[in-house]
Amino acid sequence: MASAADRRIDRTPQELLPEGDRVAVRLQPAALSAKLAVPLLTSDAIERTALSQKVLAASSAPIVLLRAPAGFGKTTLMLELRHKLEAATIPSAWLTLDSADNDVGRFLYVVRAALTPLISGLAANDGDAAGPDDVALRLIDAIAAHRAPFTLFLDDFETVQGPAVLGLVRELISHLPAGARIVIGSRNVPELGLGRLRAHGKLVEIEPTQLRFTIDEATVYLRNRRRLDLSQDDVVRLHRSTEGWVAALWLASVSLENRQDPGQFIAGFNGADTAIVEYLLEDVFSRQSEKLRTFLLRTSIVADLTPSLCDRLCGATDSLDVLAKLEREHLFLIPIDGDGFRWRYHSMFAEFLRTQLKRRHPEQARELNRVAANWYLEQDRPVVAIEHWLAAGDAGAALPLLAQHAEPLLNQGRVRLLARWLDPLRERGLLNDWPMLQIIHAWAVLLGRGPRAAALLLEQLDQEERRGRGFDAHRRALRLLYLVLLDRIDEARDLATSLVRDVPGRGSFVRGFAEVALANLTMIAGEYQEALKLADVVRSRRPDNASGMMLALSEAAEGAVDLTQGRLRKATAHLRLAVRAGTDDASGATNGNAMAGVLLAEALYEAHHLLQAERLLTVYIPLIRAVGVPDQLITAHTIMARIAWRRGDRDLAQQLLAELELSGHRETLGRVVASARLERARMLTVEGRIDLAKDEIARCADATLWDRIDRLSLRANEVETYKLGAARCAVHGAQPSSSIDSLRAELDAAERTQRARRALTMRLVLAQAYYRTSQPNKAMRLLSKAIGFAAAEGYQSAFQDEGALLLEMLRELRLRPDLLGTGAAPSADTLQFLDTIVGEPGSPLPTDPKPWEPAIVAPATSSTPLTRKELKLLALVADGLSNSELAERLFVADTTVRTHLRNINAKLGTRSRVEAIAIARKSGLLR
Repeated sequence: MASAADRRIDRTPQELLPEGDRVAVRLQPAALSAKLAVPLLTSDAIERTALSQKVLAASSAPIVLLRAPAGFGKTTLMLELRHKLEAATIPSAWLTLDSADNDVGRFLYVVRAALTPLISGLAANDGDAAGPDDVALRLIDAIAAHRAPFTLFLDDFETVQGPAVLGLVRELISHLPAGARIVIGSRNVPELGLGRLRAHGKLVEIEPTQLRFTIDEATVYLRNRRRLDLSQDDVVRLHRSTEGWVAALWLASVSLENRQDPGQFIAGFNGADTAIVEYLLEDVFSRQSEKLRTFLLRTSIVADLTPSLCDRLCGATDSLDVLAKLEREHLFLIPIDGDGFRWRYHSMFAEFLRTQLKRRHPEQARELNRVAANWYLEQDRPVVAIEHWLAAGDAGAALPLLAQHAEPLLNQGRVRLLARWLDPLRERGLLNDWPMLQIIHAWAVLLGRGPRAAALLLEQLDQEERRGRGFDAHRRALRLLYLVLLDRIDEARDLATSLVRDVPGRGSFVRGFAEVALANLTMIAGEYQEALKLADVVRSRRPDNASGMMLALSEAAEGAVDLTQGRLRKATAHLRLAVRAGTDDASGATNGNAMAGVLLAEALYEAHHLLQAERLLTVYIPLIRAVGVPDQLITAHTIMARIAWRRGDRDLAQQLLAELELSGHRETLGRVVASARLERARMLTVEGRIDLAKDEIARCADATLWDRIDRLSLRANEVETYKLGAARCAVHGAQPSSSIDSLRAELDAAERTQRARRALTMRLVLAQAYYRTSQPNKAMRLLSKAIGFAAAEGYQSAFQDEGALLLEMLRELRLRPDLLGTGAAPSADTLQFLDTIVGEPGSPLPTDPKPWEPAIVAPATSSTPLTRKELKLLALVADGLSNSELAERLFVADTTVRTHLRNINAKLGTRSRVEAIAIARKSGLLR
């Protein structure tokens, strides 16, 4: 029977997205139980009391990392910890990860499945259709609200490398309640922000040097557990040769069984490296019977060992007996479900066997992959079959199968898989006679690696002779997406219009894609009603597009219009529907698209749901970075930076903006670079650092660029533009009156074109200008109108983002309710909304320094000048080195680097690296 993962290709087309955001379907019960099953301790395992006590004693550290290469006993120690925790009545869950868990939806599903027996709040949501934001929020909130201690064990963590999934794990870690722990077993150091955890005493690390057996442990293991008759000198020599590496000791013990002269064998070791493992594996392997060696080699090519597949590979009928024998003898075989009929080889042994097979019998390896491919086809598992045909080097068999299944796989968003398959086939010229596979390959590269990587492919497709209307339609649709990704909006709209006109077919993928693209491009042109009509056309075809892709994109387009026109509540509803569209299985996963996800994060941020917005962007930022859609890049990074800034983490905010600026340089996207600098200027302005803000504004003063932006309704620059940034800087600087006329004109234009969200911020900045020019009545009238609009729709962050001056004005307005409204007493809802922003009457004013007073930058040559070491450190910081790189370069600890950076900021009167570098350069300390 085909697995659920393989049956996906029979479903209707789904949204084109990077693989990490595709639908993750429910695992089969056997596969899920295998991931949740707790491995059995082997009979020869020894207790690692010192290590387990180290972990248990550090009860305040919620994260435990066991990091070492294969064969160091990580899983064994984790099992020991689990046993001791459960003896102390602390419940636990076990999850063995694999590469498929890099899929966001699947990862959320399996983690929730693991924790459901421990956390009752998770079970109630099993049948809900939800997007990744809802699934992640419910999971994290349920964990955070759980008051009883528990431990989650995550084994084989090195298989998880997707940035989105790692971001979710970081979120889980940051919201663990008291008494909860996550124990991670990994071959490498996972990117989980361990530096901060370590600095705050929240991390216990067990490293390879600690996992190596001591001489005493080696003695107990070899003599008592393995029952080898060895002298103490032999034990010491063997321990020295293996350096206590557990796998090497075990392999050596297998080799030593029934040897007449163990001392002579032990004397042959001369170093503890992979050569020992290779030698020992060869020794163990060579001592098996010819029949068993043949079985091991022939079955090594498959990941899952089932009796019927092994029979086919070996031309035998007794594979079940052989597998049972291997399991009884503990010969590298691991059961992968509870019914006793599926196993896998230990990864180290499997790699050894495959290497031996290719070295000894290369032709046989290819033939075995062909046999496996046919077997998987019989089981209706074409994805695995394609893998084996390609491993066999049989493109003749793989290509027809790819042609049959590539487009459904593309529509599922499995672009990385497709690119991995098709890249080498294209390089070998094997796609020349398969025009649609060339098209699929171009889609996969464009969606998965962005426009730069796909440029040559698209150029070659354009040079192809016409292959038919379908080929030509896809080629033009690819060009449309390419133009959108490069921010060439005008050209993209012309192409989308012609595609909608020329491509027939209600259910055509290209036609639907073009219609959705045209709806969004029409919105960008400011033709909002026409954009809504186009979105309605797409939605009217829902029966022809049961996957939900076009529904998701059309709902996102309408949500974007609602955001522009100020309908925040309606926009949020549309965007939640968009990210959930297409969910049709109980795993709670979704094919919600990044466009809708980033827009929803923006709506949540505007309503001051900062935590929800942050969690949602944690999922989507890694995905959008890979492709580089300008509006998504700018919006996502800007919102995340503002959240960090609002929490006082200036360094993180600047890091996010630096990453955004770098992305713009890398992809040659001028709007992205300019927007990063503009947001940096906004933050500096409201902090009162006017000189630095002016410098940033000057760096993005490209008249041609901003003229183009001003005539369009681009989502990421709907509010923040060069004109607004310069006006805000003037308001907070020494010449607030100079900005009034331009702000008034911008406000009138925004109201005339129904851009209510833009008008709100214009009104807030203009009110501050009036206030600073001693026109308080005008200021309060403007502010009163802004409050009335914002209270009705739930806008809050627009006020908070303007800083302390506006908050003081709002406090003053709160004390004069007669100024609110149009003569009538303000409603209770309006007063409550105002209290939400500035606090109850009588509460203290914000403690931030008044940023509307012109800033006086402290000179770098103050009474406490920078030391030589601080100047050297600052120069390296200007070169872009991280804290850890700085520590390595200067031969000091990370904590010392942080101390020096704090001292530098204190002496220069700055708050972040970026400011310190700017001040130092201005003062001539840096060149």
